[in-house]
Amino acid sequence: MTEFDLQPLGKLSQIDVRLQKGALFGVGQVRGSFDRVRGRIQFSTKSPSKTVGSVHLDARALHFGYHKVDGDAHQPIWLNSMKYPKIVFKLEGLRNAHWQGDALNADAFGSLLLKNKTSPITLPVTIKYLRNGRKKYDRKPGDLIILKGQLSLSREKFGINPGSMLDVIQDGIVVHVTLVGCSSGKRPLLPSRLFI
Repeated sequence: MTEFDLQPLGKLSQIDVRLQKGALFGVGQVRGSFDRVRGRIQFSTKSPSKTVGSVHLDARALHFGYHKVDGDAHQPIWLNSMKYPKIVFKLEGLRNAHWQGDALNADAFGSLLLKNKTSPITLPVTIKYLRNGRKKYDRKPGDLIILKGQLSLSREKFGINPGSMLDVIQDGIVVHVTLVGCSSGKRPLLPSRLFI
């Protein structure tokens, strides 16, 4: 297992939240993002299914770029971020892992803690492993892992203003995830074009 830390290259990681507007609010989406992503991923090149880790977000760091939306999003009936600032995804493993070109496609499964409630979730992901890729960003030796995926959540399921204001913001929330982690050392060359 190689440990990848999300914090050193944290600015490369992105968690984007997209809310679909309801009929009263007009057509389109409201987009927000978290400006800080922390966590660690333990990735095994020999047994990718055993990949584990955790991603930590601060609910108070979610911003949509509109003063009113930002204020409303953190109210008790919505995220209640002052009382429940912790959002944690605990990665318990990968299922259905298969290589496609130089990327690993899989279903990342685990649990999501949001508003002090934990629920099981599955996130389809694409993972790339770049040997000595860290050097390009901070000139330190180390490998990079890039994990991308998209997750659909329900406001109702997570108690985010459930059953209310659906004419303004629909129930479905789409989360786009890009995580970039780096190791503290580089792997030896492997006999596979995947690990370049």
